[in-house]
Formats: sequence, structure tokens, C-alpha cells
Amino acid sequence: MVDHSEVRTESRAMLETETADTTTESTDAERDDEPSIDYRGATVKYAPGAPVAGNPVLFETDHAPDHPETEFEWRFGDGATATGKKASNVYDAGGRTEVTLTVTDGEGATETATETVTVYHEVETTLGASEDDLVSVVLRSDEEFAPTESVSVTSLRFGAPTAVAMGSGASPVRTETDGDDLRVWVRPDRAGLDDTETVRVAGRTTDGVPLAGTVDVR
Repeated sequence: MVDHSEVRTESRAMLETETADTTTESTDAERDDEPSIDYRGATVKYAPGAPVAGNPVLFETDHAPDHPETEFEWRFGDGATATGKKASNVYDAGGRTEVTLTVTDGEGATETATETVTVYHEVETTLGASEDDLVSVVLRSDEEFAPTESVSVTSLRFGAPTAVAMGSGASPVRTETDGDDLRVWVRPDRAGLDDTETVRVAGRTTDGVPLAGTVDVR
């Protein structure tokens, strides 16, 4: 006597197996029809992360072109240009500038990527006199920069590089001028002057150019 429940169970199992095989074949066929996507769009990277005017800034793109005759053209925002996947530029002045990379393949198709780069003006800074519980830091002038006329005093911060980068650090207690130099008085404990060899200074000019400097404590 035939056990029909076993037959039904076996038939159902065979049907599920056939359906799974068909689905797998269909999925594989669909995958074969899909294009292989290994293309990456143009991006702009640069180093160092906080570039300084007068020093080289290195630029590159990780763009992976499909066409062997792809061309790369850089415009650095200050009138300078360059070609190639890697390039460099030296900015004469600090400020914010927009860097543009145009990628053109061998068939004439183009793609453009832009990146805003903040270039710092490096200020010469020295440790000055101490008075009571304060110590002074002098921001020195040069032929093109007069701190007494250009620096936004309320923007200045003194401290460890990480703290200053995050917007913290010691604020000036008072300031005074010495010719074109600017003397800034801070509390040494809050600025980290008591337990480190160097202290970073950050701020901006009255017209928004970012400033940076390093104080040698010892």
C-alpha cells in the first residue's frame, strides 16, 4: 500500500528544489547582464590638512578613469593651473580658495570636482615677558603683515594643537602694541605654557584670513 503522505512530501521537496535552481539560474543570468561597475568619480584630496601660505600644498585625485587617454586639469583658485592626477601649488597669501579639477576622457566627456581649501597665514610668534600671573606672546610683523592693524584679537586662542584646532584654548587677557608687533597677555596655565615645549596660536585677521603660529616655550 502506497503512503500518499510520503509521496506528497517528496513531490513538494522536488518542486522546491527545482524552483530554487530556476531562481539561481535566473539571478546568475541577470548578474551576467549587469555591467561591471569599477568607475569612481573625481574627488580632490590635499595635504597638509592645514596648509600654510608660502609652503607647497599637494593635490591628488583617486579618480579611476575607464579611458586610457583621460586628462586631468587643475585650477587652484589663485590663477595657477597644473595637469596630471597629482599636482602641487604654493599660495602666496592665506584665505579660502576653491580648487577645481576637470577630468576629460578620450571621447571628450568631462567631469568636474571642486574643493574649498583654507590656507593659513603663518605668524612669527615669540615668548615675551612675564608679569604677575600672566605671560606675553608677541606676534611679529613682516613686510606684508602688521599684526597691530590686521589681527582680530578676540579670535586668538593659545594652547595645545588639538585644543586649538577644536576652537578652545586660552583667550587674551589684554593686548598692547609695540610698533607693528602685537603683544598678547595670557594665563600660562590655561594656554599650556607651563607643561609643554611648544604652544599653538590660532586666530584670524579682521578680513577673515586664518592665522597660525607656534610659540617655542623652552
